[in-house]
Amino acid sequence: MSFDLSPTSRPSGLAELRAAYARERAGLDRTVPSGPTPAADPAALGVALGRRHAKLLDDLLVRLFHLLRESGNPGRAAWDAVAIAGVGGYGRGAAALRSDLDVRILARDAQRASAIADALLYPLWDMGVTVGHQVVTIDDLIEGAREDLPTATSLLDWRHVVGDASLSEALWQRAVSGIFAHSELPGFIERLGKEIAQRHERFGGSVYLLEPDVKNGAGGLRDLDVARWAAKARYGVGEFDALVRFGALVAREAEEIRGAAEMLWRLRNLLHAHSGRRTDRLSFDEQELCAGALGYSKTAGPAGHAGHAGDAPSPDEPAVSPEAIERMMSDYYRSARTISRALDVIVSRAMPTLTRRRRRDEDLGRGVRLFDGCITMSDPDLLRTDPAIALRLVSEAVERGVPLLPYARGAIVRAAGDPVFCAALRESPEAAERFRALVATCKETALQSGSVVRELHDLGLLLAMIPEFLPVVGRVHHDVYHVYTVDVHSVAAVDRLAALVRGELAGEFGLPCRLAAEATRPTMLFFATLLHDVGKAIGGKDHSRRGAEMARTILERLGFPPEDVDEACHLILKHLVMYLIATRRDLDDPATISEFCQEVHGREGLRDLYLLTVADLSTTSPTAMTSWKARMLDELYLAADAALRGAREDGGPLGMDDQRMARAISGTVGALEDMPAANEDERRAQRDFLARYLASMPERYLLANSPAAIAAHAELARKQQHDGSGVLVALVPSRHPEAAELCVVAPDRPGLLAAITAALAASRLEVHAAQIHSRACDDEGFDGGVIRARSSSSPPAGVRLQAVDLFWVRDRGEGVGGVARAIPKLMTDIQAVLSGQISGAELAKKRRGGALRERPTPKVPTQISIDDRASHHTVIEVLARDRPGLLFAISDALYQLGLSISVAKINTEGTRVADVFYVSEADGTKISNGKRTQEVEERLRAVIQGLDGEGSVG
Repeated sequence: MSFDLSPTSRPSGLAELRAAYARERAGLDRTVPSGPTPAADPAALGVALGRRHAKLLDDLLVRLFHLLRESGNPGRAAWDAVAIAGVGGYGRGAAALRSDLDVRILARDAQRASAIADALLYPLWDMGVTVGHQVVTIDDLIEGAREDLPTATSLLDWRHVVGDASLSEALWQRAVSGIFAHSELPGFIERLGKEIAQRHERFGGSVYLLEPDVKNGAGGLRDLDVARWAAKARYGVGEFDALVRFGALVAREAEEIRGAAEMLWRLRNLLHAHSGRRTDRLSFDEQELCAGALGYSKTAGPAGHAGHAGDAPSPDEPAVSPEAIERMMSDYYRSARTISRALDVIVSRAMPTLTRRRRRDEDLGRGVRLFDGCITMSDPDLLRTDPAIALRLVSEAVERGVPLLPYARGAIVRAAGDPVFCAALRESPEAAERFRALVATCKETALQSGSVVRELHDLGLLLAMIPEFLPVVGRVHHDVYHVYTVDVHSVAAVDRLAALVRGELAGEFGLPCRLAAEATRPTMLFFATLLHDVGKAIGGKDHSRRGAEMARTILERLGFPPEDVDEACHLILKHLVMYLIATRRDLDDPATISEFCQEVHGREGLRDLYLLTVADLSTTSPTAMTSWKARMLDELYLAADAALRGAREDGGPLGMDDQRMARAISGTVGALEDMPAANEDERRAQRDFLARYLASMPERYLLANSPAAIAAHAELARKQQHDGSGVLVALVPSRHPEAAELCVVAPDRPGLLAAITAALAASRLEVHAAQIHSRACDDEGFDGGVIRARSSSSPPAGVRLQAVDLFWVRDRGEGVGGVARAIPKLMTDIQAVLSGQISGAELAKKRRGGALRERPTPKVPTQISIDDRASHHTVIEVLARDRPGLLFAISDALYQLGLSISVAKINTEGTRVADVFYVSEADGTKISNGKRTQEVEERLRAVIQGLDGEGSVG
């Protein structure tokens, strides 16, 4: 059946309906700010807006249905034989700002009802409404639901809007007596579980992603939908207030879920408003807009909380501060975690028990029972009268290698939300003793959360025992280096320490595993690791010092002896020191090792700080602990340990372990034999040069690079020195799988590093790390006897020098694979700069001018520090946002200032670089304090700001 719906034949009321809808729709859009300007009423942006939108769509459908029915085309009988229902979010009574109108046209005869669909759809499309629809029968839906999960869940979202309500009622009765029957529920809930796992894997698998999907990600609104589906299938209702009445939730749980859902609804509507379409990814640039719209300020939470939300920033401040964004994201993560927990709780409670077998039930004493292979309590009232039973249950589960019964987990979670219970738990000596033991346990467990400390956190017992931990729950850094929230990272660091103690990471962390097994005060070390970031309040500074002060109160309350309290607080105070020195200071400088040794309490304190640093760094992000950083930490530990044992017997400067050095040299000699040689004369020349080469290079170099790479460096240096060529560049074996290693060999001269970095920028190569070395070409220091690397960072004065510079790079477009093709151009460009054919600035500018616009990332403030405490050099440290040409800009500025670079340490942390240069004046002296220091800092700051002025991206 067909009919004419041309503009001339449409009912006269259609134009008025279209105008009314457009007017109301515009009102919805005006509710949501399009930029970072705070909304007049943030509460109007969330679920309330979704309900307004759904109500608007309801009115539109009902009025359109009756308008078309009255027109008589198709006939009234056809309209009276269908039911129009909402599904999806619209069916649940709330539609996000740019969500589709999802409807089902339920009919007894689908073919005849297709005319109804046409009649409804064309006017809706003309009004700009995006419609998702199906014409279906009850049999179609019931049969489809058995195989297709979205069809099954659409029945749980089904909301009758207009038409024959008896059809909708008949559909629901068929569903509850069929696919949602009690005997069918386990199978349906298992299907939901598979959907959850597959979706989480597709969207990142973690609540704590830097740019989460607020709908489909873990802890997103879709998880809440799944919880509702499970509840409605089991109890016949999906609203949280109704679930409280059924006893499936307690009132406090329902209130927390509503609050979390409201936060995500506000964000989702803002994302839709900003993009003008359905989009759910909370990207970095959207985080700034959303934080502003929700009224977050530098000193407060969302609008309506204490503080100065909505105050205009000063001209020198961004519209929305990083602290405000961090506050908003912390609230998001807390909300997502609440939803994730709610999903687990509701789905587990919705799963019916159908088995009739007799279950094992054993009384273990003191209120603890082993039931059906799980630990539970004999009486839930014990949590009120004997709060320590909560930790007793966990202890017993860990000891027996079994999980907690879901019923017991739920009871503990509810109790841990009660301040009275938490206060009583902290007063219990038994609870303190068990808590200390649980945090320090290294046993593998069958607990639901995987690890002991993660289970304590998920149960709420970690916060019950350490309420000071609350401010860091969901606390996030607005950068791409710290991937996890502070609480998740802290728990992961404890888990990493436990894995080191068990020795299961010996292949990746050989030295840490050996030392972890020798820890003499493991419980103290585990708590120092757990609390190392407890002082990270948003917007606060010096979290190490604040954390140490907080930890003293916590550890004393938990019953630690005074000496353990003092040492744990010292470790927390110094927990960043080892990483910063290892990655940003010259480890061949005796002053560096001497200064570091003063920061630790003897060899035992050194070992504990090293283990804490490894556990901390390796869980900051999946890529934070590179092989280069691991070697630097190992090198610093061994150098400091040797210093604390006493200086080397020969009275020379502090150095590395002689056995490690001997292995490095022996391995390099062996690697040389595997390299090609034209004849025996060339092989002898290679061997002779290698001995002299190794003697001319610093100890740090031999211990930081693989034997195969060192042999390749030496051969390149031999060819350059023998042929007298200007510059040689080659790919050599890289220990860093994420980057290719380039070796650049050339006669050393002022400005060489600037020329190399200009060429790297022009070739579109990103520098992730670098080693800068200068060696004597005149056999200085080698007597033809035993090969020994030089102990100082700098070569002797007054000799010919050869630069051996190493860069770990990636092509911006093709990654590691694109580096080899860049080498010929790289050599040509370096030679062109050194010969004066083109300036380094002109060459680097070519690269920046052609840069593609990159995805926005969080802002990184530029910080420059100048330190003259090193033995023979001034140390310049630059922290800034990574961008093309940055390394050239810095090294060229230092060259133009007349400064000579002796050591450079290049370190990339997400979108931030930490570049450190050991420099001296032309006469070999340090930079003098005062005007000269100010001149250097101002020049560096100006050239970095100039990169942005030239249109550089980052």
